[in-house]
Amino acid sequence: MNFEFNFTGLKNIYLEALNSKDKTLVFEMKLNNGRFLFMMFLSEEDVESLDKMFIYLRNVNQILHVKLYGNHKKGDFKVYLKPEQINLIIQELNLRNGNTEFDFNRFIIQMNNMIPNSINPDEKLSKMRENKSTINSLNPVDEPERTVLIGTRRVPERRSVRDKTLRKLYLHTEGSSSDITKLIDLLKKTNMTVAWTTEDNREEATSIYNIILGLS
Repeated sequence: MNFEFNFTGLKNIYLEALNSKDKTLVFEMKLNNGRFLFMMFLSEEDVESLDKMFIYLRNVNQILHVKLYGNHKKGDFKVYLKPEQINLIIQELNLRNGNTEFDFNRFIIQMNNMIPNSINPDEKLSKMRENKSTINSLNPVDEPERTVLIGTRRVPERRSVRDKTLRKLYLHTEGSSSDITKLIDLLKKTNMTVAWTTEDNREEATSIYNIILGLS
């Protein structure tokens, strides 16, 4: 039987991420012996991850794909955890005393209560880059093979700047959160987007700072 729970603690950081430039929710929680990396991708372009929460279980090296139900803007994030997902979470905790009966309901309530109310943009940026390979496995960007920033290009008429292209600025550059925000504002103001190439053309690389100077 599936285990039903409402992760109401997600509401504030969900709304925060929904209104952010990167449209990404990322934070890590250490609970008992477990380390849990929570990830959500909230752009309208994130079709494959729509209404999904991904939880990377660091000790067991597994990613849970958890479907979310309810009106998220009103604080409903209902999940129906499968028995195999519950077992993986328990394995992640690496419980040392096998004689103690484990109360999963109590644990999940504790997890919900530990979800932060807000995530500092610089801390989120650091966590995204620290876990780049895990995040990339979830298809968060366009043309994932192109990770070297080389400049800008104009967005075709009647098109808009793609969030999944701009998200690369967070994952594949060394720019600060404030500089990336400034650049995205400039790009959208001028209907431009960023251009990327593959690693074997790294000699063409430029920096966020140089692009900002060119657009300012």
